[in-house]
Amino acid sequence: MIRKLPSYIANQIAAGEVVQRPESVVKELVENAIDAGGDTVEIIIAGAGKNLIQVIDNGSGMSEEDVLLAFERHATSKIETVEDLQAIKTFGFRGEALPSIASIAQVELKTRRAEDDVATYVRISGGEVEEMTKAQAEVGTSITVKNLFFNTPARRHFLKSNSTEFRHISDTVQKYVLAYPNIHIKFSSDGQVILDVAPGTLLERVTALFGEKIASSLIEVEERTDTLSVSGFIGRPNFARRTRGHQFLFLNTRPIINRSINHAVFKAYEHLLDPNSEYPMYILFLNVDTRMVDVNVHPQKLEVKFSDDRHVYNLVQAVVRQGLYQHDLTPSLQFRGQNVAGERRTIRGTGRVDDSDDWEFPMKEEKASHPSSGPGYRERTVLTSPHDREEMEKSINELFQSLDEKITGTTGRPVEQGELLVDKEILADTMPDTHMLWQLHNKYILAPIKSGLMIIDQHVAHERILYEKALHMMENALPFSQQLLFPHSVRIVPGDFTLLEELRPDLERMGFVLRLEPPNFVTVEGVPQDVRVGMEERILEELLEQFKEYHALENTDQRDNLAASFGCRAAIKSGDKLSPAEMQMLIDQLFATKMPYVCPHGRPIVIKLSLAELDRRFGRTS
Repeated sequence: MIRKLPSYIANQIAAGEVVQRPESVVKELVENAIDAGGDTVEIIIAGAGKNLIQVIDNGSGMSEEDVLLAFERHATSKIETVEDLQAIKTFGFRGEALPSIASIAQVELKTRRAEDDVATYVRISGGEVEEMTKAQAEVGTSITVKNLFFNTPARRHFLKSNSTEFRHISDTVQKYVLAYPNIHIKFSSDGQVILDVAPGTLLERVTALFGEKIASSLIEVEERTDTLSVSGFIGRPNFARRTRGHQFLFLNTRPIINRSINHAVFKAYEHLLDPNSEYPMYILFLNVDTRMVDVNVHPQKLEVKFSDDRHVYNLVQAVVRQGLYQHDLTPSLQFRGQNVAGERRTIRGTGRVDDSDDWEFPMKEEKASHPSSGPGYRERTVLTSPHDREEMEKSINELFQSLDEKITGTTGRPVEQGELLVDKEILADTMPDTHMLWQLHNKYILAPIKSGLMIIDQHVAHERILYEKALHMMENALPFSQQLLFPHSVRIVPGDFTLLEELRPDLERMGFVLRLEPPNFVTVEGVPQDVRVGMEERILEELLEQFKEYHALENTDQRDNLAASFGCRAAIKSGDKLSPAEMQMLIDQLFATKMPYVCPHGRPIVIKLSLAELDRRFGRTS
């Protein structure tokens, strides 16, 4: 039997697409506030938005008649005709956000137009209007959302921790801070002001969010055609990130995600960045004729469809490439030391004193003039035939199948956490002769073993060593720190600051010595002894970025993620030249770990090439 669903059920179904978490509510309400035309927007949350979300604007407000209509499905002031749908200039247009939110929360709205003497107040719970009256209020709209998902507890159960939900909200607010530098935006959480940015330029907004060091490293780009313009900032190659967290794309000031444009940007950095581990920072604004783009292809309007994707791709790539090659890409080697004049400088707006000075020494960054050279080039081993590839894969698979059998035993019993994983017989058979070591392309270590040749990936080998060390220190609370002669102060975004507060106890067990200064400053006074020389200033930032990337893969064990993140970021890299003594120490430490054959995420550390295989390849019979 086909029945028409009651409105409250239909609204809850719609809410499943529109409202996925507290961040979704913040996004919809902030967009409504911007659409209302105000120049001030205040965002207040409590309990990471689970308990309270309030957005206040000084925009146009609504009449009493419009208030109730605003909570009806498909009621909107943004479009009237099909032609309007083909030229969307506002954030909202479907008329689904407010009824969806009201169906799964307790909502209070107070709004007043400039021509009205009093405001209209309405209170709705679970989609039902409980009260509507007149009230006193300033011109504009204030909407409060309490107890999100109170009547759908199963959905509330799927929310993440408060720190995770707060980071999502903070990241979203950050986008609108960048997109609308002309609007005063204030953001508070649990009574603490996180952001309070007055109207200014885009560069001032970037500085407020990421600090002067990053802002000064950006390259401004701009290009206009008859139908499309591209403007904004791109990062210099030497400020590339390890994740995509600092990439912002706006279409007609709407934050969007677009893989094609992201690829166009990365293509422009070809031969300047490692395509496997480095991502450029960018803040790009695309302005397109609204008739050439469809914003109605995604439930949350995050993705769009262009009528001419190729034209947009080519222009973005050309603009970014032109910006890169018209500027000096020389990175700066910075030393933090005592200010020469002995001056003490106050960092504006923080009350903090900066005793340090930056000394810069130019270090020319090479550009590749040919696809087979330069920092972006990576040598590849070519297996000449399918048979060769199958044979190599077979030998590797046989090696690890053999190791698996010896590690788990004949019963296949899973290994208990903390027990020695590798049998001593395996170690005896595979331990390399550390008196005869070679480094291949500053990436792999070659060592003879009883049965042939062992090839060791130096980066993942060190990653495994540091991973197990970090776990051991966290579990036993025996930190070993090296104090920094000059403590390093860094500004981080509010979401990262909250994450840092959550991770701080385990970070200190690992050997970090931190001083937190809310809402977004941290001073690193000491680091673990295993941090490489030159990494002291960057290690914490890269550790947080890597932790968020691993966390996104749904690995919920915090300590394991933290240890793996530290191992990945603090380990020696491919391309680092090692002395014979360093190679010997690395191998000795590797084979003292519980599992020297794979990294924390399953990548192989060692590959063995047997004498029998070499004999077969050379046609030897004895």
